[in-house]
Amino acid sequence: MASSKKRKQAARRRAGARRAGNPQVRATASPKGRLSPFLKLLGEIATAAEQAIQSTSDPSDELVRFDIEILLRGANSVKATRTLLEQGHWEHAVGVTRQLFELLVNMEYLGAMADRREGTLLFVRFGMLQMLLAQQRRTAYEREKGHASDAQLAAMVEQHLATDFTDFRADTKNGSVRWVSSWCRRTTSALADASDDPMRPHQYNLLYRVWSEQAHAAPGALIVDLFREADQGWVEQAITENDRSSIDTITFTVMFFLRLWLELPHVQVSRERVASWLSRLSAMNGGPELPSRPWTPDEVCVQRVPSARHEAV
Repeated sequence: MASSKKRKQAARRRAGARRAGNPQVRATASPKGRLSPFLKLLGEIATAAEQAIQSTSDPSDELVRFDIEILLRGANSVKATRTLLEQGHWEHAVGVTRQLFELLVNMEYLGAMADRREGTLLFVRFGMLQMLLAQQRRTAYEREKGHASDAQLAAMVEQHLATDFTDFRADTKNGSVRWVSSWCRRTTSALADASDDPMRPHQYNLLYRVWSEQAHAAPGALIVDLFREADQGWVEQAITENDRSSIDTITFTVMFFLRLWLELPHVQVSRERVASWLSRLSAMNGGPELPSRPWTPDEVCVQRVPSARHEAV
């Protein structure tokens, strides 16, 4: 009797699926299955980074701690990208990949400064400024809503903003207080242009122009699906396009994160292992024609030479 009940329930589910769904829809492997080698690579790299962090000596040193936190944020971005792509959400993963790109170009600029310690202090101080400004806005919001606010905390925030961060104030014609938008007074686009890697401006164009509509859920992110014809083979075409975009996202994620890791001198990294990961990535993509040029083992081992072109604007 129980078996008969289960058969009837299964029949109803099958009938419902046929009535409610498109008759062309067929069962296919999940993105997690189709992209398994790529997703496995993401997980392997993130795990290796976490292990390197755990084995880093002297984590109480300020510069060491800084590099650890930067790498940890990057590793978490790699894991977040993997989680999204396992479900086929490459459009949402693009935003995480852009975070990695911003971390990378900032660390490249920091590493090219004559005094990395001084640059790190500047980066951290700007972070503190952003934290205080966020608290200032939070207090203003609470007041606008008629909520109780901590008057002592608000006064302390205003005191620090008035006296401790004057070097981050932008010049204004009317003397009003306006803050610069970044620790080094450069946009992400300018940092990409300042990079020693000639591919950075091209990568910026893809992430912030070609893929910008995906990060912002703009109309352009919907237009392809909106006008897609549901003719024979449309399902396979949609899956192929989604997988290609997912693989491109993985490629950028891996390359940005590995280069970021190499920019952090206080966290150990095996350059041979980096070269091996990049070789695997290139092979899985079918050869060297990646969205962005991969590194050869020789390129990975080249030491960076500080550039003299990073001048204030």
